[in-house]
Amino acid sequence: MGRRGENIRKRIDGRWEARVVCGPSKDGRTNYKHLYSSTYQGARTLKKEFLLSLKEMPQPALASPTPPHSTEPAAKKKEKPVNMEMEILSDSPLFCDVATEWLSAKKLSVKKSTYANYSFMVEKHLLPDFGTLAIKDINTDRIDEFLLGKKDHGGIRNRETLSEKTISEIKGTLNRVLRYAKSHNIIDTVPDSLPVSAKQPPIEILTKQEQEAIEAEALSEDSLFGLGVLLCLHTGIREGELCCLQWGDFDWDEETLSINKTVYRTSNTDDENGPKTCVVIDKPKTVCSIRTIPLPSVIVPFFKERAGAASAYVVTGTEKFMEPRVCRDRYARFERRAGVAHHTFHTLRHTYSTNCVEDGINMKVLSENLGHSDVSITLQLYVHPSMKTKKAEVNKLKTFMNRGQD
Repeated sequence: MGRRGENIRKRIDGRWEARVVCGPSKDGRTNYKHLYSSTYQGARTLKKEFLLSLKEMPQPALASPTPPHSTEPAAKKKEKPVNMEMEILSDSPLFCDVATEWLSAKKLSVKKSTYANYSFMVEKHLLPDFGTLAIKDINTDRIDEFLLGKKDHGGIRNRETLSEKTISEIKGTLNRVLRYAKSHNIIDTVPDSLPVSAKQPPIEILTKQEQEAIEAEALSEDSLFGLGVLLCLHTGIREGELCCLQWGDFDWDEETLSINKTVYRTSNTDDENGPKTCVVIDKPKTVCSIRTIPLPSVIVPFFKERAGAASAYVVTGTEKFMEPRVCRDRYARFERRAGVAHHTFHTLRHTYSTNCVEDGINMKVLSENLGHSDVSITLQLYVHPSMKTKKAEVNKLKTFMNRGQD
């Protein structure tokens, strides 16, 4: 890996790129020379050779000043030689170069999973269409054509139709690269493009009968995993938060639970020769997701009597955490034992949120328990009143026929 300050980096396509500043161009922007090699040492050598060639380049001679009162014309000023190839590269950087630079900057400021998603979007979706284009040539028409193509046959493997959510993510990544280019004066404006609406998929919640069956199964089998399911149903914590939850995160005196980490599997972007994915324990999804949740007193005894060492993980009882995909598989088997239809693990969180709303729990309290930054997010994503609740609400409406019944 190149040393900091060398301006040598590894690109997405596997090549090493050395960048050399060569002074301002006519419009005031910085000129760069881009040198490529299959190895880091090769790029470093090319950079040294190019810098040496710049030093050896003959300097223009200064014109002799015209003596006072002389009638002879001044010597014609010699023009500074111009490297045309360098000017073309600097005035019209390719999209792939800017995208690589943007990814390098993002790697330092976002979570590993977010960087992996950005890298995937750039490599698999954006570079095949825009990689060899000069970034200034990417306009509204090109972007619209690209997005429509992705909608019709944008799948990577079978060229299948992509969902609106995926297209929205692709467009969002493209816009981030273009905004980065604008902020670095590579382009003047970010082109407009077709609006893409990512519709929220229908969200399922457990019926009251299913909730009772899950609670009964969790208590009857007396397993740590069953207790974990019960905890999610009564606190709304996420799957990744449960998998790396430790007994030391409980405060039995205050009857609270601290959420300060999560675990997830993501693409392995650090080791090209290693496995394609890796498991990471990291901070929760957002700053607001680091929170302390009050536990319902009714479930505290079940956990307190099974509590282990502070460093042990709750759902395994050992010093090893549970992977999210293992958690999903175990939950599917748990549902079958409970005799309920299959739902995603996240349905437990949806169900908890809906129960809180139907029972009249303060929305601000619910929002903070879920780790949301704003109450509106809670309302939009997780509040799904049942038909029974809807009917009870509309029956509160005063009409001519029921006014006399009060």
